[in-house]
Amino acid sequence: MTVNTPAAPPATSRWGAAAVAIALLALLAALAIGGGGTALAVPGLGDPGELTRWGLPVARLVMNGAAAVTVGLIGLAVILPAHKGELGRDALRALRGASWSALVWALGTAGVHLLTLSDLIGQPIQQALGGEGFRSYTASVAQGQAYAAVVVLALALIPAARLTLGHGGAIALLCLALATMAPPALVGHSSSGDYHHSATTSILIHVVAMALWVGGLVAVSWYAGERGRELPRVARAFSAVALGCFFLVASSGVLNAWVRMSSISELFTTEYGLLLLGKVVALVALGFFGHTHRQRTLRQLDSGQPRTFRRLAAGEILVMAVALGLAVALSRTEPPVPDEIPGISRVRELLGFPIPPEFTASRLVTEFYPDALFAIGCLAAVLLYLGAVIRLRRRGDRWPVGRSIAWLSGVATVAFVELSGVMTYSMTMLSVHMVQHMTLMMVSPVLLVLGGPITLALRAIKPARRGETGIRELLIAGVQSRVAQVLTHPVVALSLFISGSFMMYFSGLFEAAMRNHTGHMLMSLHFLTVGYIFYTMLIGIDPLPKRPPFPARIVLQFLAMVFHALFGLAIMESSRLIAGSYYRELGEEIGWLPDPLSDQVLAGQLTWAFGELPALVIIGIIFVQWYRSDERDARRFDRKESKAEAERLAYNEYLQSLDERSKRRSGTP
Repeated sequence: MTVNTPAAPPATSRWGAAAVAIALLALLAALAIGGGGTALAVPGLGDPGELTRWGLPVARLVMNGAAAVTVGLIGLAVILPAHKGELGRDALRALRGASWSALVWALGTAGVHLLTLSDLIGQPIQQALGGEGFRSYTASVAQGQAYAAVVVLALALIPAARLTLGHGGAIALLCLALATMAPPALVGHSSSGDYHHSATTSILIHVVAMALWVGGLVAVSWYAGERGRELPRVARAFSAVALGCFFLVASSGVLNAWVRMSSISELFTTEYGLLLLGKVVALVALGFFGHTHRQRTLRQLDSGQPRTFRRLAAGEILVMAVALGLAVALSRTEPPVPDEIPGISRVRELLGFPIPPEFTASRLVTEFYPDALFAIGCLAAVLLYLGAVIRLRRRGDRWPVGRSIAWLSGVATVAFVELSGVMTYSMTMLSVHMVQHMTLMMVSPVLLVLGGPITLALRAIKPARRGETGIRELLIAGVQSRVAQVLTHPVVALSLFISGSFMMYFSGLFEAAMRNHTGHMLMSLHFLTVGYIFYTMLIGIDPLPKRPPFPARIVLQFLAMVFHALFGLAIMESSRLIAGSYYRELGEEIGWLPDPLSDQVLAGQLTWAFGELPALVIIGIIFVQWYRSDERDARRFDRKESKAEAERLAYNEYLQSLDERSKRRSGTP
């Protein structure tokens, strides 16, 4: 976890050594409390030995810490200003430091790889490496494949970091470093536990956000120790990143705890809960540090007083070290709700959650589905939007209340169909799934588009300094890009909107998506995205390269309505059962399920009926926008004519004054 950063001042080295020591002490203490240092990976197997039991969590701590430092240093290189796309001296030094931490990352991951093998088969590491065990584990077991991939990618980061000279290359390097963190998180939760997909997603979000937060603070502290000239700007940029990471870490931690614990009382009655409480305390302390930075130390940095910032950042790193130690210990502590459910049925494993009770309309509202991606995404969408509106209000600018209501309503509809009983029963009934599909494709996008998020962001975000590229500049470039022109072209947008449904349901894609949570999640995102693109082109208020005239928009909406009706009719009249083997497999164990073919007919009827009212509403919105556009054009024309008339009158008065002056000079009456 130690990083050989160039020319580190003595104070920085001392604080770094203290952070490493505190992380190790916190890890060892938490292992002793939670029993992670003595428990066997799989009960009934042999003893892997003291080296594996205590060395594995230490190696994992080294891996996580080095990964965070690598991400942080590369992120620092991205944040630092680049001249004409070329990185400056400090950014290049940060990348060289990242190459050393990437080496530590690779070595730590290799240690985790070997010690995990020893832990899994219950043999000391010397015996575990003999025979076919190592080759089979690395080539065939998901955990072994994940750690091997991290070793390879971390080693690839070393030359890449030293050879990168441009700002674009640094951004690509940061994306690669973040992607390198994904494999262990994606295979870290058992596939037989309830809501294992939500646990996996929340862990991935948690790990990435924590790495950006911890590594970013380490990098900024190193830069402060180097007396960097851009420290105030870098610290402010990191403060915004840290606030977002705080939200992601807290929300993903809550969802992960919800999956792994059955009641709040287990926070106080189990070893896992006690360690989790320790992480909560550390998180609250880090939130206090961040608040202090924003309220006091950032202002002192602007006035040329960096000492308080450096001291507070050092204390924050020590608290983060404790949090890292607790996090590793938690991964070695048995949760109250076990990851493995013995004797789980095939259908329950296929669904990924307990078989729901018999369907009723009220259960669409009362059931809760803890999907980490959509829960965190919806909450972030609300907070970011309201934060931008508040910023405008504080600046004295106005933002229409109707747009805010539209955006919040759109997010609410997404949350309802993805986090409630609609999501639960959509996994078992095609009719309920079609309600989810239609909402995501024809209701939520309309409301989100009318919220004008890009326009709000462009007004709320300050422009970057001359010669630099900020978030606002990236948004403008994205709106004006060739990709945006192609996607929002009427023919392309309409084709995406109507073709995806036919391709999804009348091929094997739908059944494949239903059998895999990631596929189901991507399917939902696809419906939401193509709907947003189509309605942005049709009724959006955000800037686009070009929009069709209003008569053409009405024609496009009628075409979409016709194809949508044909899609519903095709489902009703289809003699082939959509995802037949999937629904028949569910019906073998879930006795209350309706007949799949009857449910498919109902799904087609709902699809047919669902498209009529939204389509008519869209046409009404187009007519209203058309009328308002004509009014604006008329007012603009009137202003132009009034200005031209005023100029003509002024010119005539000027000519008349010249004529009168000429007459006075010549004595003509």
